[in-house]
Amino acid sequence: MTIFRRTRLIEWGECDAAGIVFYPNFYRWMDAHYHALTNTLGFDQRRLQSDFGLLATPLVDTGCSFRSPSSYGDELTIDSTITHLGNTSFRLAYVFARGDVLAAEGFETRVFVRLGEKGIEKAPIPEAIRALFTPYLTPA
Repeated sequence: MTIFRRTRLIEWGECDAAGIVFYPNFYRWMDAHYHALTNTLGFDQRRLQSDFGLLATPLVDTGCSFRSPSSYGDELTIDSTITHLGNTSFRLAYVFARGDVLAAEGFETRVFVRLGEKGIEKAPIPEAIRALFTPYLTPA
């Protein structure tokens, strides 16, 4: 299994009055991390449209558990894996750490969609993308 890893330095403006990361930033970072993963794999939301006729990969579920506070100047390591790869949807798991300290754990469930006769509808994950995601799939 492959882990997609990035690091980020927490900025002053990402913290609340108590000096702790304002929780919505974790959701923003998960979204940005996902898009960095897809860019690394060679596709983005525009290429989904041009190459596969798909609209996007919107969120259908997300969550985050906060384990230890992080603050301005801390460096976070963000690791992600894919914990489910279905026919139309997939789930990503995220781990945020400051060195050996677990800061937060989150997840996103996304679905591939296209424009159908009745509006936006689920679409099968293209085989080319499934092949790119498979190395990141966590063993069951």
